[in-house]
Amino acid sequence: MPDKPLEIALNMTAKDLYDANPEYKAFQEADAQPMGVTFQGYDFPTNNMGKVIFHYSDGSFNIDQVVTILAMDKVTSEQRGLNKITVDFFFDKTDNGISDADAYQKMMFFFKELQDKGWTYAHSNSAPRLTAKDSFTFATTDEGSELYLDYSYPLTFKEWMQLNDLQLWRLIYGTEIYMDIRINRQSDPETGNRHYLISLDIFDELELIRQIIPNNYDESLTKEYSKLYGGLPEARLFFETKAIKMGLKIQQNQPDYTLPLVLKETGIDTSKFVSIDPYKITYKEFMKRSESGEDMTPYYENQPTAKPEITSQARGHCLAEQPCPKSGYWFTLAKADSRAYFKQDDTMPDYPNNNWGEVIWQFEGKKG
Repeated sequence: MPDKPLEIALNMTAKDLYDANPEYKAFQEADAQPMGVTFQGYDFPTNNMGKVIFHYSDGSFNIDQVVTILAMDKVTSEQRGLNKITVDFFFDKTDNGISDADAYQKMMFFFKELQDKGWTYAHSNSAPRLTAKDSFTFATTDEGSELYLDYSYPLTFKEWMQLNDLQLWRLIYGTEIYMDIRINRQSDPETGNRHYLISLDIFDELELIRQIIPNNYDESLTKEYSKLYGGLPEARLFFETKAIKMGLKIQQNQPDYTLPLVLKETGIDTSKFVSIDPYKITYKEFMKRSESGEDMTPYYENQPTAKPEITSQARGHCLAEQPCPKSGYWFTLAKADSRAYFKQDDTMPDYPNNNWGEVIWQFEGKKG
């Protein structure tokens, strides 16, 4: 294995990636896919894992024990950069595995390094507004969701062991780069050895928007996002209603972050997101009354001057774990071959720990 770490950066082209790392030519992998997409990257054997340095605007971090690097190259797109890169690595150097205590120490060290470099928790507009401590309770309770765990919460070892064996954290650096960190904690059934595979999905704002937009959209991503935007208060209310039932306190003054691309092209400032007051109405009651045609504006926080759009359900989108708004065939990009028939009021399935992001079901029609 070369002594020089392999160097990568978001939005470099595949050619730039390979030209910057000639020492790693023997480990290059490319997998052509339909629709003009090719997965570019590297594949390392577990007995000879690689070292990587990831660069971003004004910083970098190192990753050891890397087994794969995967980036999607949309060769038919005008934007030829790799706007999503996945790096998979192990905490352990050998097949003997690693203790949970050592894995815990390594993850806490990595989190501390990222915090010192300016990475913060990426609080999505559909996430419940909770303190970092309460986000742990929400993530480890059956009625909650592990998707919204604030990585800045200082986990104890006991809490570390309570996490889902497929746990996710989402981080943001400035307004330009996002990172999903996933742990995959497994035990070898023959030896009992513990193994921790860590995946870093690093992506830009455009990829974040793409995650919730159907792949058959007619207009630009930002315009399609603006159509979905009106339904996000309902999604947040859904999770905040659950949090209140757990006895957690909603932080109604907790700020959201700006999506510069959305602001520039649609005028929507996502940092000034309008929420529904979860202490005045539950999700179930809100949906029932709004669908009956009642003006629900009094239940929105900050009393918006214009009635917010609450029509995402009618447009054919529904979040996982919410009741199906109308009978018919639905699909989600979060799972291959997901197309299925649901009746009105059926609970839409969730697929946690998927590689796509939030599970949003899209209506395809009433006929098969």
